[in-house]
Amino acid sequence: MILCEGLSKRFGYNFALRDVSFRSEGKIAIFGFNGAGKSTLAKILAGVLKPSSGRVEIFGMEPRKSPGLRGEIGLVTHNPMLYRELTVKENLEFYAKLYRAKDWKSVVEDLKLSEKLGSRVLELSKGFIQRVAIARALLAKPRVLILDEALSGLDVESKEEVLRIIQNFNGTLVFSTHNFEDAKFCDNFLVLDRGKLSYFGENYEEALRVLSNSRSY
Repeated sequence: MILCEGLSKRFGYNFALRDVSFRSEGKIAIFGFNGAGKSTLAKILAGVLKPSSGRVEIFGMEPRKSPGLRGEIGLVTHNPMLYRELTVKENLEFYAKLYRAKDWKSVVEDLKLSEKLGSRVLELSKGFIQRVAIARALLAKPRVLILDEALSGLDVESKEEVLRIIQNFNGTLVFSTHNFEDAKFCDNFLVLDRGKLSYFGENYEEALRVLSNSRSY
């Protein structure tokens, strides 16, 4: 369960998030145009960023103050967090040891990465890099999976595979995407407009209606 109360994040004089409050279980989609605050919210939920004010809890714990909780959060952002000079196999073996994950081969099979295990990350296409990043996030079998534009750059086949995996993910999902149709399966929908919460609820069509009236930078 995710709880945010009066959550704000300021960079200098500018607010990326302003007084955002919601409570969610299951799978939540975050909608908004560029500059809406989606990435900032995702990073705060993952414990990467510290909020300027307000409170965020996941399963009753604050991500920034709970190392154990952060270990149960899988995060994929625009930065794949992979070592470019290492091979796919070397990256996954490194993170498997870091996360104390016993098995990474099932994730490789699910994402159809077997043929790329010997390739260095710098040799991969953007789509394959993103697939490896998603595999990295799933290694520790996280209770919470946070995907910030994780489907960007994927070809049609890869996108379908990743969507299948996240739709079947047995945990709390935070899914930020520009392709709103991809997130239609989610339980709740959150719309951000210049850092402010414009909509939160279970109605996908209503979320799109509110989004259509949002402002972009």
